[in-house]
Amino acid sequence: MVKLTAEMKEDIKKVGVLPLATATKSGVPNVVPIAILEIDDSDEKDDYINIMNNFFLKTMNNIKENPLVALYFWTPETVGCNQIKGEVVEITAKGSVYEDFAARVRPEKPDLPLKEVLRVKVTEVFDCQLGKEAGKKKL
Repeated sequence: MVKLTAEMKEDIKKVGVLPLATATKSGVPNVVPIAILEIDDSDEKDDYINIMNNFFLKTMNNIKENPLVALYFWTPETVGCNQIKGEVVEITAKGSVYEDFAARVRPEKPDLPLKEVLRVKVTEVFDCQLGKEAGKKKL
């Protein structure tokens, strides 16, 4: 059960583009920039990060083999540096999650394919700020 803090949610909005790390089953890494994402905190127990797939190739292949992912966010404007670990629990191109998200994105990005939404369940958050707390689990 992991709920991001209000401060973390605000920091994610400030960053704009977050790196998403995936790996094959055998551990070959891949990182892509993610700009179209939203935090879904409607569940009482867990937070989810919805990510729109527009051009994922290696990323989707990796997720199908290994659904564990990581994101991190930091800029000079954010309060801290945080790494989020999670699991892709759903990939969908239909239903309310997809339709609602696509409806918000389409007017601003009409040329994107908006293929599907990846729902990442947040499982852990770690500190990646310089200092003695670096690498320690926050949530």
